[in-house]
Amino acid sequence: MKIETAAAPLLFAATLLTAGVLAASQANAADSRLTDVGFINAARCAGLAQGLNQDAAAYDRAMDAGSAQREPLALTMAQSAQADAAGVARHGSYWRARAQADLQTRCPAYLPGSIARNGSSAGAASTGR
Repeated sequence: MKIETAAAPLLFAATLLTAGVLAASQANAADSRLTDVGFINAARCAGLAQGLNQDAAAYDRAMDAGSAQREPLALTMAQSAQADAAGVARHGSYWRARAQADLQTRCPAYLPGSIARNGSSAGAASTGR
């Protein structure tokens, strides 16, 4: 297959652009540390698990891994989200069912090793929201 000489520079530029995008996405995927939003969501999930008397150790590990580098505001918001979620999960059967649904659909995204970790609404697609 012969490439026209006028199209060769465009093909070369497109190849370089594609290689740059792939390298950037791999570098981003290699950073498995939670963003502040993901950190707060992991704290919320830990609170839901605690409120439902379930094991929250995996969420605690995810939060402990990066808590030393967090801004004080993110730490405060995470503590508040965790306490609020634990309280909500203890109020009546309706709220317990909602907490259980969130714990099963949204929260796995914030566990260590998850693909969609960095603050995205990973569970939104599975809950129809």
